[in-house]
Amino acid sequence: MKSYDSNFIAIGALWLVVGMLLGIGMGASHDFTLAPLHAHINLIGFVCHSIFGLAYRSWPGLKTSALAPYQFWIFVIAAPITLLGLYFTVTGGPELPTIVGSIAILIGAVLFAVMIWMERMRS
Repeated sequence: MKSYDSNFIAIGALWLVVGMLLGIGMGASHDFTLAPLHAHINLIGFVCHSIFGLAYRSWPGLKTSALAPYQFWIFVIAAPITLLGLYFTVTGGPELPTIVGSIAILIGAVLFAVMIWMERMRS
């Protein structure tokens, strides 16, 4: 899969809609219990995925990196695990999904940083 850029941006757009729907729902109900989840959906879901997509588009060499499929799949799978886990955590449920997902999110971010620095040094 070499269309990491458009896939990241498309996934980011979906997270944007989810985040906005949650925000509207919270506002309409005047219940802001899920505000941390709303913020994380927008940041991890929309912002990170979209920035990754724009970076992959800006530096085409990222798509050919041996790390690209790992970075993509780890982040794309870890995001919903983290966000679902955060829902559980905020509502008094188990914290383990949040912890596991967050560690995977961090690994995806570290891979992205390594790829950016490697690509930067090549140019």
